Amino acid sequence: MADLTAYLKRARGGRVVRTGFLDPEDQALLEERARGEGLRVAFFGGFPLAERKVAVLYPEEIPQVSDPVEVVFLKEEPPELGEAVGDVVPWEEGFLVALLPEGKKALGERVLPAPEGALGAAQERVRTLVVPSLRVDAVGAKGFGVSRTYFAQGVKAGKVRLKGKPASPKAEMAPGDTLEAEGLGTLKLLEVLGETRKGNYKIKVEVVRPLTKGPATP
Repeated sequence: MADLTAYLKRARGGRVVRTGFLDPEDQALLEERARGEGLRVAFFGGFPLAERKVAVLYPEEIPQVSDPVEVVFLKEEPPELGEAVGDVVPWEEGFLVALLPEGKKALGERVLPAPEGALGAAQERVRTLVVPSLRVDAVGAKGFGVSRTYFAQGVKAGKVRLKGKPASPKAEMAPGDTLEAEGLGTLKLLEVLGETRKGNYKIKVEVVRPLTKGPATP
């Protein structure tokens, strides 16, 4: 597990602090603790449906922060570089790899630009999430990367279906259930892996984005 306390300590006092790539449980824990201390946090993964993400902690007075992640192409699977490497996706005769600058520097001449359109390889992904409950609004918002309020509005407007029928935001999902969200895609709950230390659920989902992606209109 990453040393989240060290990142938070450095961010106190108004500094912008970037983490390495974090696993989903660390992301959820860091976001909760950062908000408790009045810090803003932005996550970057390189891929549309990244599992491992970099967090940038920053104070309220800063309007936005830059994305430090770059997706590159490697002809062979990358070596172990710890928190400098994010998701690795097989692509044709090699791999698409999300990297931080220090990871790119360590790989040197092996790094090649990602082929045009290659990020489409990440349109369909099996990923692990940490959610506070198995309710449709909680799982859908986290899976599609939108706010829970926004997703609940889409549910209320009849733009989300659970198992082929209009969904209720309070309905709970079970393994095998599929959500269809207009403009966002489909999400299938594959497995409930267990509970975290904080009482959240760790789940495995498959998310398929539409070929032309755009925000759903609630």
